[in-house]
Amino acid sequence: MKKVFLCFLCFAFLLWMIACCPKNPRLDSVKTAHGNTDWHIDTAEEFLAGQDMNGTNTAANHCPDTWVKTHMHVGLTNTNIYYYDRSVNAGGKDDDSTNGIDKPMLFFYAGHGEPTEFSTLGNDASLTNMRIGNCVGLNDGTLRYYWQCSCKVFAHGPKNCTGVARHYACPENFDGSSDSDNMRNVYERWGPILHPNLRMACGSSTLAYCHETETNKIWDNYNNKGYDVADSFIDGLHRYEWNTPLCITTGGLFVSGTPLFDQTFTNKPNPSGKYFHIQYLSNFATTAPPLVVLEIPEYLPIYEMIPPPIPDAYRKMKFKKEDNWMYSMEKVKGRNSKVKINLLSGAVYVSGERRFDEKLKLPDEEKYMQYAKYFINEQDWMEKEISKPIGSRMVIDRVPKEGKLSDLVRFQKNALVTFKRVITIEDKMVNFVGEGGVISIQLNNDGSVFNATKVWRKIKSIKRTTKAKTQQQALKEAIAMIKEKEAYRIEDWTWGYKEAPGNVKQTELKAVYIFNFMPVDLEKSRDFPPRIIEISAHLE
Repeated sequence: MKKVFLCFLCFAFLLWMIACCPKNPRLDSVKTAHGNTDWHIDTAEEFLAGQDMNGTNTAANHCPDTWVKTHMHVGLTNTNIYYYDRSVNAGGKDDDSTNGIDKPMLFFYAGHGEPTEFSTLGNDASLTNMRIGNCVGLNDGTLRYYWQCSCKVFAHGPKNCTGVARHYACPENFDGSSDSDNMRNVYERWGPILHPNLRMACGSSTLAYCHETETNKIWDNYNNKGYDVADSFIDGLHRYEWNTPLCITTGGLFVSGTPLFDQTFTNKPNPSGKYFHIQYLSNFATTAPPLVVLEIPEYLPIYEMIPPPIPDAYRKMKFKKEDNWMYSMEKVKGRNSKVKINLLSGAVYVSGERRFDEKLKLPDEEKYMQYAKYFINEQDWMEKEISKPIGSRMVIDRVPKEGKLSDLVRFQKNALVTFKRVITIEDKMVNFVGEGGVISIQLNNDGSVFNATKVWRKIKSIKRTTKAKTQQQALKEAIAMIKEKEAYRIEDWTWGYKEAPGNVKQTELKAVYIFNFMPVDLEKSRDFPPRIIEISAHLE
């Protein structure tokens, strides 16, 4: 009788735990962690506050100031238990209130990784020991968004892609095989980890670089450009052609009902469903490689910049001023102001309605280019010195959790057409780099505008002129910043004038070199991850 009573008490306690398990995390709560104490500890801090660990401002865009923020694991070692769930590992503490990753609305990790594990400050975390978002019984995990900036942890598709030197760069060529070194299967590796309540998990299929430049672009996409949650992450990490980010979620039959269409973060659980959905970026086949001027001018001007005047198309609109922004009184259904203008830079952001029809016959790539050109002319955004358009599309693959590759259905979520600023120096067209000097038009599949941005400050005058560093001089400086020189090779490089994001006051325009270093042995990318080094192009 006593045993029966004890069993009853245990069962009642379990039911109580299930009933009392918190249903949702705190809204706008975010925690970050670093897996390595190299630059990644700064990345985790920059994601939250736009500052490195020394308190130096490094990124203009970061997690919103109003959010509840925590940088975990500072000063700790061997932290893999905080990624592990006790349902699959007895020592798991992912629900620890101080250091567990499964407690906030959003978790962001920065560190070294590979397809099946990643660094955790001295030891490694294995994906097989993870379960996230599982608010069941003694596990009160309530995570909604899991973001990871690591090499290959979300690898999907063949290791070697035709005409591409980097590994796992073509997720669209996944053949349905079980997960292996030659063919990675993100459904197989991450499917068991995702509790139905988790809204999405995102990372990189390929090698990745993770520093203030990446976190800055992610939050610029979300805070300023109005991109969806998934689009902000994917486009933010895709700063270089060799990086292929990916997001995965569970959902129902209709793609548009999944969290991949979240326009804002939410603490609500994922409605989930019987399908896996992954989203990734694919370049237009017609997109030409970016222009790089190999012959560097002997002298480089440093320009004075000021905000441009408000385009004529908005002069009759009514705006309200708030801090450094002007917001139009005209709203977009389901969103906020149709137009907003930043007073520090003159950057203009336009919002439109979402339009998505799974059955729509898609226009060809040239049509999207035409739609984008028509819009920038209509908005009085056209400039004389501007690059040819660059096109890409967000792609979503849907497969049943219990099914075959033949059941895969592929959708286009939206298209992005980008125009880059150029400037003429000594009769040569020179690129712009950075988040400014860009016109970006994010189009619904029918060609209507969902988000559009123009960050294009006015050049007032030449402040002074300096002698230019040669490419070899700048490369020598960059190589000097790498300790393990023999382990790296120069993959590619570019240079140009660097214009800041649209929420920044910038009065001087200077040129920089950007060098992309890759490991000599791609199999050792975890020990020698990609390095992106920026060097001033001016001899001052």
